[in-house]
Amino acid sequence: MTTRRSLALATGLVLLAGCASAPSGVVVSGTVDDVLTTVTVPNLIVPAVNLDAGFTDATGAYNPTTGRTSSQSSTVGATYGVGTTARLAAVKVSQGDTVKAGDVVAIIDPAPLQAQLAAAKADAAVASAQPDLLGDAIDTTWDKQATVADNRAKVVDAISTLTKTKAKLIKARRTIYRNLPKAKAGLAQVDAAIAQIPPGVPVPDELLAQKQALTAAIKKMTAGLKQINTALPQLDKGLRQARAGLKKLDDAKAKIIDARGTLEGLQDVATIQAGAMKVPIDLARVQLGLTNLVAPVNGVVVQAASAGDALAPGATVVSIRESAPSTVTAWLSGTQLDRVCDGDAASIAGDWTTTTVPATVTRIGTSWQYPPTSVATDEVHLTRAVEVQFTTTGQLPAGVPVEITIAGCRSAAGTDKTNG
Repeated sequence: MTTRRSLALATGLVLLAGCASAPSGVVVSGTVDDVLTTVTVPNLIVPAVNLDAGFTDATGAYNPTTGRTSSQSSTVGATYGVGTTARLAAVKVSQGDTVKAGDVVAIIDPAPLQAQLAAAKADAAVASAQPDLLGDAIDTTWDKQATVADNRAKVVDAISTLTKTKAKLIKARRTIYRNLPKAKAGLAQVDAAIAQIPPGVPVPDELLAQKQALTAAIKKMTAGLKQINTALPQLDKGLRQARAGLKKLDDAKAKIIDARGTLEGLQDVATIQAGAMKVPIDLARVQLGLTNLVAPVNGVVVQAASAGDALAPGATVVSIRESAPSTVTAWLSGTQLDRVCDGDAASIAGDWTTTTVPATVTRIGTSWQYPPTSVATDEVHLTRAVEVQFTTTGQLPAGVPVEITIAGCRSAAGTDKTNG
């Protein structure tokens, strides 16, 4: 050990020959950092959609405000626990496996999201049928202008249609208000996943596609919300006009004509609503894309969950030790710190090998603290010290204690402040 320390010190002195005076080496104990990159369960949120296909005689009381029954939300999320836990359908790696960035390491059970996608498509189909239904109502007003009684009956029908359409628009707006933050959160998740990919590693096409889909969905929801907010005052105006027609049977024909014009406007609004109801479909598809969990870095798997595990959002599925140069942490006393500068050369020695590994001082702490008892140090743990980090040129065994020889940038006396 003494010979190795002397050789490392001599090497440091040669590297720092450009300093104002020849510094002496600093020898400290340290620990190789064990930094793990984790692949976690994303926050998969199933949007609540109607499953009664628009029929108000489904189980539950009718709500005149929303125009739907009380059984209006999907129970898929509650049944499968989506949003609370996610079940791993497959785990493709095990401890000790080598993975590359972008490799699929696990797959979350997509069945709940697939069921939700099917439900969202059904709801969108109901919404897409509304323009045709309004068109039929418009045609009927032409046929029912023969008598006042028929005219009045059609006005009642128009009021009913307007009320239900308004309720559907209000519900559509609530859906957008509920789904817009989710879409933005999903976009933030995708951006965070892209940000975790190391420099130089291509961003997976799947992530790029997810980001594009979320961005388009947010744009579509924002535009639909604006159109719905503009249309709602028109609906209220049409309702007032239709109700006034009931009181003026002599002017029933004119009122029916007005209602027909309103229905024509509502037909356009219903078309917008049908487009807005496609947003939950896009969101469910994006969520399905997140069920494939990929490795963000190259490395070795040190821990992996098992297929069938039910994990909460944020729980670790796979832990990867990245294949990259190691970092080593040491604690320096005041006397030692006075002789060390950022960027100093150092050498790392350990019991597992007879050779030393070159390293560089890459970070010097800014505060004095008590070293943790779990960290190897040749100083008393009750003495305040400064944390210093080194980056090696190779990969070392994680968590092992090492001896670090620092070339140093200043003389032992501390009088030479020149940083070579």
